[in-house]
Amino acid sequence: MRFTWLPVAVLLAIGFSTIIAQQFPYLAGGWRYFASFAFVVAFTVSVLLHELAHALMALKFKISVTEINLGFFAAGTHIEGERKSPLEEFAVSVVGPIASLLVGGLAYAGSRALDEGVTYAVVLQLAIANLIVGVTNLLPGLPLDGGWVLRAVVWKFSGNMHTGTIAAAWAGRLIAIAVLAAPVLLEEFFDRQPTVIDFVIALAVGFFLWMGSTASLMQARLKRKLPALQVRTLARRAIAVHATTPVSEAVRLAAEAHAGAVVVIDGEGKPHALVKESAVTSIAPNQRPWTNVGEVATRIGAGHIIGVNDTGEEILSTLRENPSSEYLVLDQQGKVYGVLATADIERAFRAR
Repeated sequence: MRFTWLPVAVLLAIGFSTIIAQQFPYLAGGWRYFASFAFVVAFTVSVLLHELAHALMALKFKISVTEINLGFFAAGTHIEGERKSPLEEFAVSVVGPIASLLVGGLAYAGSRALDEGVTYAVVLQLAIANLIVGVTNLLPGLPLDGGWVLRAVVWKFSGNMHTGTIAAAWAGRLIAIAVLAAPVLLEEFFDRQPTVIDFVIALAVGFFLWMGSTASLMQARLKRKLPALQVRTLARRAIAVHATTPVSEAVRLAAEAHAGAVVVIDGEGKPHALVKESAVTSIAPNQRPWTNVGEVATRIGAGHIIGVNDTGEEILSTLRENPSSEYLVLDQQGKVYGVLATADIERAFRAR
């Protein structure tokens, strides 16, 4: 669990202490800040309950949860992997806002049982804050929880998860635009002159929503292309040579075999290094006969080996977890099949 809540906690405490000062001018400064601190702690716990609801529902469906982050602009529960069905998506997404609405409702009910004092003000503001969090998160656009709910609904009726993501991402962009226009609408419909703070908040929230929805849109478009990508068809054919082979000889052998890569093998014929294209081009042609491939080869790391039958999601996972410009491709028997270059993957994406 990772907490980066301190900056927003300070802002909330300052803002709430101003409200307390206006409502209870007779209250000493120390008690004002104590009430503000109590509100911030209670609100932080309620946000944590919101995120725990997401996490517990995910765990119920046996979906891995890596962390809960209480961040500056928004909290988040980091859930690994895609949900397996629209039902799972819907349940995991909707339960957080429901938790906030329940906390807000309970806090409001509790405030009705209190006299109109400082405790009443703290509990009432806690109710209002949670109701705002619950309602706002149900707005149907990514990256809000309501966006994932909309994604689940579109996924259910279209039968395509990526179609749901694209619809919810575009809805998120529309909400971002509406948020940016909100200060102007205050004056138009509510006859209230917007302040600089109104514009700053609208800009920050609108930017957050736009960036989140845009990232989801790009990811959906990317994942639509993934199933068509296969290591077998993208890999360059490779030749295997020993470390003592001159670079010029390796280039000649590769040209004869119509291969696009060179793999260095040890005395037992096992691959242990790659000769990257950039390493060859960096050597002047007249120096290649006097330079061995072992001198310019890059040792193959465990994460830089990929199977010949791997496809889109597996390729993307390898690239994300072990970034490299080239990967050794092995067949099902563990023998050298070829080399997969990141540049070839990028070209395949652009071509589709």
